[in-house]
Amino acid sequence: MAISDLFRGRALNAIDKKGRVSVPSDFRATIQTRHRRVIAEDGFDPAAGDGETRHANAGKVVIVVRDRQRPCLSAFENQYVRELRGKVERRHAKLEGIEQEQAVKKDLAMLGRADDLSWDVNGRIVLSPRLCEKIGVDPNAEDGKGNLVLFFAMGETFEIWNPETFIAAMADEDPDSADDVRDMLADRLR
Repeated sequence: MAISDLFRGRALNAIDKKGRVSVPSDFRATIQTRHRRVIAEDGFDPAAGDGETRHANAGKVVIVVRDRQRPCLSAFENQYVRELRGKVERRHAKLEGIEQEQAVKKDLAMLGRADDLSWDVNGRIVLSPRLCEKIGVDPNAEDGKGNLVLFFAMGETFEIWNPETFIAAMADEDPDSADDVRDMLADRLR
């Protein structure tokens, strides 16, 4: 995997009253780079016209699922799902038969809870009220804190957080990142 295929960095963006928030441009570029790589590997020929719309739209989708262990959303793109299946199968390679099949299904069940969010021409996705509630973000907040969303890169995926929740969760686990986000938040609220 090339470095351009990995999510890097972090961004703090405002969410509006309709739940729209801009996906950082670097993250959108990574999604599109990964999408183009897979199209090239699959031998897709846009000139042939078959599936052109499907392939074009797939490069502008963020898939989000609620993280099971942390109060955030895990986000990735369509191509990652293919890679995830392979990783899960390798993780359970020592199991056999129905035991392996059940373990793979259990690990991939999160895809049944996934939401596909397309971004608009301005690079914005819409976080539903349910998704906002899950991460503790209030698009209607008047204080300036509740209506901010943190995008945090994790390499092959990225996470979407309430920045204050991230700071509290990472205080012991990753104090440098918590400090960085605390500084970003303080700068934003000045």
